[in-house]
Amino acid sequence: MKKIFSVLIAAMVVFTGCNAVEESAAATVAAVTEEAVPAIVTTAAATTTTTVTTTTAAPVPEYATVSVAAVGDNLIHSSLYKQANARAGGEGYDFGYAYQNVENFFHRADLSIINQETLICNRLYEPSTYPRFNSPPELGGHMLDIGFDVFTMANNHCLDKGEEGLLACLDYWDGKDAVVCGVYRNAEDRANIRIKKVNGITFSFLSYTELLNGLSLPAGSELQIGDAYDVEKMVTEIKAAKETSDVCVVALHWGVENSDVISDYQRSVAVQLANAGADVIIGSHPHVLRGIEEIQREDGTTALCAYSLGNFISAQSVGQNLIGGILQFDVSMRLDEKEPLVIDNIELIPVITHYDGNYHDVRLYPLSDYTRELADSHGVRNMSTFGYDYIFEVLERNISPEYFDRSEYYKE
Repeated sequence: MKKIFSVLIAAMVVFTGCNAVEESAAATVAAVTEEAVPAIVTTAAATTTTTVTTTTAAPVPEYATVSVAAVGDNLIHSSLYKQANARAGGEGYDFGYAYQNVENFFHRADLSIINQETLICNRLYEPSTYPRFNSPPELGGHMLDIGFDVFTMANNHCLDKGEEGLLACLDYWDGKDAVVCGVYRNAEDRANIRIKKVNGITFSFLSYTELLNGLSLPAGSELQIGDAYDVEKMVTEIKAAKETSDVCVVALHWGVENSDVISDYQRSVAVQLANAGADVIIGSHPHVLRGIEEIQREDGTTALCAYSLGNFISAQSVGQNLIGGILQFDVSMRLDEKEPLVIDNIELIPVITHYDGNYHDVRLYPLSDYTRELADSHGVRNMSTFGYDYIFEVLERNISPEYFDRSEYYKE
């Protein structure tokens, strides 16, 4: 019995491994028996306490990026709509041929922006050319089909068909899945700043023009057109736009036609608009390319300004008018903090409007696909200076090497 009890006590020692229990067990043994108890050798198992600390990892910031493609004036002369009519067999208008070589740039972009220079008056009038433009409705449909999302409308031709024509144009765009800005039905419509959310980033769009070609709205008209000379109004609307958006895009139809000189006034206005909150300024109207700058704002951030992207397409008769560009860039930001906003990967993709003799077969080419042979055969050479090397002279005079790399395009 004593032996069994001793074994039990030993087992207690083995399983507890604690000094206090060992001492208690020894006292119990002494109290139970006075007989000699053979020495019991025990090996206590070491007990290791492991503390597991669970930490909650900080949430991974959610970033978003939007790729943007912007172009200048979509200027539809009679050569363009007549060839579109011929390609449709005389019934309707097929603009595919004119744009097919560049449409992939807009299919790929998350957001594409264009200045629609000519009115689309919803079949209220027949198509017409300079000086009072009106384009067939099929043009707008094709622009949407190839990927354009935003149409800026404040330009010197928006009153080419008077108040009635502008209202008809607004009626046309109202039925389309597009952002249209710069011309408005009334003050209330204008206060409804146009926005579009892309990949979690909210963009706002404003559009203004310096000129209306001497035309004006009739007295009492409720229609409103963005005025690029009203800097105070532009600043106010930009600030309002930033309250409802992450990125404010401002289209300015400004400057002297056929001049690639950026005036001091333009630089001054661009800085004022940037400091008001304009993140991207896209210029048009001169029909030629002008410089691209990144403007340092008072708060240390940067705004992107392209003073003129030239013509997207046209049938003009001056060689420099036929050299335009697609401005590509990315907008990135943290969605959880909405800051900081980063505009990078800025690049100008040169685009050439080409036509054969007598403005025949007007079509676009990215410069990467344009050849010396095409340049030598351009119909504009009968009226103006033009050629392959001339294209690069114009580009290098106006576009900084950081936005246009000659070596990617030039072919000996």
